[in-house]
Amino acid sequence: MMLVSEVLGKKVLDKNALEVGKVSDMDIDLEKGMINSVIISKGELSLKPQTFIVNINEIQKVGDYILISIAAEEVEETSKTPKKEPTKLSLGKEE
Repeated sequence: MMLVSEVLGKKVLDKNALEVGKVSDMDIDLEKGMINSVIISKGELSLKPQTFIVNINEIQKVGDYILISIAAEEVEETSKTPKKEPTKLSLGKEE
């Protein structure tokens, strides 16, 4: 089990192990118990911080870092495309 507070602020690495940014927020559907997407902030110290949306389907692994299955350039492209169907999370309830 992992708390949302443990995920916020984690560094995000792309499929080439390059740092994309940090998790700044999450889009969660509480009624369905699903995470729809993770919002990544890039350039915290710049005058114009950028945020990108990464679909939950593109997250490969969560540990000390969050690994995504796409390259850094693709993060910007996917954040402009329509949302995909969310992946269900197990919240310990049987349906």
